[in-house]
Amino acid sequence: MGWAGAGLAGAGALGLAAGGGWTAGAALVAGALLAQPLLLDYRPLKVPAIMFHSVVGYRPDRPPAFSIWCPPAHFEAILRYLRWRGYRSITLDQLHAHVRDGSPLPDKPIALTFDDGYADNWIYAAPLLRKYGFTGTVFMPTDFIQREETPRPTLEDVWAGRLREEELAPYGYLNRAELRELAASGVLRIESHGKTHTWLPVSGRVIAFHRPGIGLRHLRWMWWNRHPERKPYWFHEIDETDIPWGAPVYENRLALSHRAARPDPGLERELTGLVAAEGGRAFFERPDWKARLERAVMEYRAGHGDPVEIESDEEFRQRLRDELAGSAAAIEQVTGRRPRFMSWPNGGTCREALDLLAECGYLAATVSSRGRQPKNVRGGRADQIGRVSATSYFRDVRYVKPWVLSFALKLERYRGNRYMEIPIKAIWLYRRFFPARGAAGMRPAGAQD
Repeated sequence: MGWAGAGLAGAGALGLAAGGGWTAGAALVAGALLAQPLLLDYRPLKVPAIMFHSVVGYRPDRPPAFSIWCPPAHFEAILRYLRWRGYRSITLDQLHAHVRDGSPLPDKPIALTFDDGYADNWIYAAPLLRKYGFTGTVFMPTDFIQREETPRPTLEDVWAGRLREEELAPYGYLNRAELRELAASGVLRIESHGKTHTWLPVSGRVIAFHRPGIGLRHLRWMWWNRHPERKPYWFHEIDETDIPWGAPVYENRLALSHRAARPDPGLERELTGLVAAEGGRAFFERPDWKARLERAVMEYRAGHGDPVEIESDEEFRQRLRDELAGSAAAIEQVTGRRPRFMSWPNGGTCREALDLLAECGYLAATVSSRGRQPKNVRGGRADQIGRVSATSYFRDVRYVKPWVLSFALKLERYRGNRYMEIPIKAIWLYRRFFPARGAAGMRPAGAQD
């Protein structure tokens, strides 16, 4: 009956797509009803864990490098939807215990998580979570913890009339005082997002040269690695002139996913010296600037070779330990509680890092959203956390309702309602032929869906 219904529904859908009338529509509806045993799969319980990032809106003072993930009004509407539907938030410890040994959970449990530790998690997300009776988890990369010891005003201060919303300062990362208060209140637990959250060279292959307008993809990590003490403030301080013009951009990978390389520093001195001697920034106005630099690379290596050092197995493992155990120790020093869960920065990990998780005191880690997400079910992999991205199918649209629709479709599909595949595929087809556009800043660089 179920498969026959699925076939009937499929035929009806094709009929509608081909311009069929009410008969095709009736076939779709009838087939969907008959296919319910296949399309509704709520057992065993699949516990959704949601991946958010920043919760901040559009303002004229937004730093150019800061992208919008989920405006506060949209986030509040999502929380309102969750409360209306009867969801109750749980901690990752509760989720882990349920997957590991079947520990009981409340009806319609959900885990809300926030990657990267943005300041707006304190300023906007925490007050809204409290307002609607939810809690969550922040995955914090410790190199980005701001050093201030005074918490910033929040949306609750706006509600109380102590200041205007435009006076809030949401662009940046959580500071030490805010992390302590969030952890103490329980509204947002603090877990690890590693230490550096960066990219590293993995070979001596030069893939680009630092130049005016190079873009954030390479500028960001090169700037971070040269100015680690300024990383918490990079949204406001990053400047392409902080890196010498002509510096080689090496083949690179996420720091926790690959052995790092130490390229010959002499090559950078040679290239940046050449550019400085031939006009600096003006050098890149020459039509042959790239060919000139590529020739300089070949000439340098003809005389000096390519002495690239690759991390040894033990060096790599020690760097991974520093990322895992070091970030946990740094968070414990601030909050008084040692993290037990890990979210891989930008989803980058490797077998060696996974093997070190338990040794470094972690119970589980998230799975990259670029990979197949495991279902969080009793008896599943307790060391893995599958997540649903809150990134909207309508991220270029500023209206609230499409964002809530997108969230609801993803959530209900994860829980086992396969009917949701129909509108999701329809949206995908629409976006395939009518790509998202406009709403500058809505698509974060390197965003995971």
